[in-house]
Amino acid sequence: MARFLPVVLVVGLLGGSAAAFAVTERLKLERSPIFATQVGKVVSSNGHRVKIDFRLRKADNLSVAIVDTRDKVIRALVSSHHVVAGPQKLNWNGRDDSGSPVPDGVYKPRVHLANQHRTILLPNPIVVDTKVPQISLTGRNLTVVSPDGDARHDYLKVLFKTSEPARAELYSNGRLVVKQRSFKTRSLQWGRGNGMPARPGLYRLQLRAIDEAGNQGSLSPVFTLRIRYIELGRHVIHTKPGGRIRVRVSTDAHFYYWRIGPRHGRVHVKVLSLGAGPAGRYQLVVTERGHSARALVVVGP
Repeated sequence: MARFLPVVLVVGLLGGSAAAFAVTERLKLERSPIFATQVGKVVSSNGHRVKIDFRLRKADNLSVAIVDTRDKVIRALVSSHHVVAGPQKLNWNGRDDSGSPVPDGVYKPRVHLANQHRTILLPNPIVVDTKVPQISLTGRNLTVVSPDGDARHDYLKVLFKTSEPARAELYSNGRLVVKQRSFKTRSLQWGRGNGMPARPGLYRLQLRAIDEAGNQGSLSPVFTLRIRYIELGRHVIHTKPGGRIRVRVSTDAHFYYWRIGPRHGRVHVKVLSLGAGPAGRYQLVVTERGHSARALVVVGP
């Protein structure tokens, strides 16, 4: 009789394995009690809530919690109560049961269905990222630009670095003027085609970084840019009759036009030198591509 025991044991083990296999296969064929799951991906420092939506196939006593990577309950979103089949719409603001912000990390929603004795950990991770990105200026191509379309010093190129992958924004006198989409580039351009003003003057610029979670950093220290088309070195020029009118002209243009009284011309020199003529008061005008600068010329003893 004893020699038949191993055979009986083997048969029993095989039977148990077959039963377990059958249960496993049956569970595989069963449809999940929840479906159409939609879970937000990131909670950031801006306080936005992430949605946790799903549908129940049939009524049950439902409870939902947020758990960390060690399956510890961080926040009980829904205490056990009876719900009917259909959509369940929840949200989470990145806080625990006491109302305190949770540490940065990865969390998941966990659903418990009491009547079906099922606990389902949703595979959709929620990343809590509240670290604010920092940005700093590392270089730029120009301090003076002349956006007149002649392809000479027409645009500003800014180089920067960030403390984490982030997209950059450029502000001019407190107004957003350039907004990047890429989180990988480390430079941006500002010119006629993307909002650079036509009005000459000194502009106060600042950078700001926004990371992939939507955290917005603080504005960088101010750096300045001057928009200049054409300028004269003096606003009032004094000279003697029969002398010379000499004034420095600042422009990036290949050439410019000048006019004083009935006289006019076109030159490309950086220091304009003209005969003064008879005593009197005149207006000197220099122009390039529709932009002008003026100076009063006083010819007298």
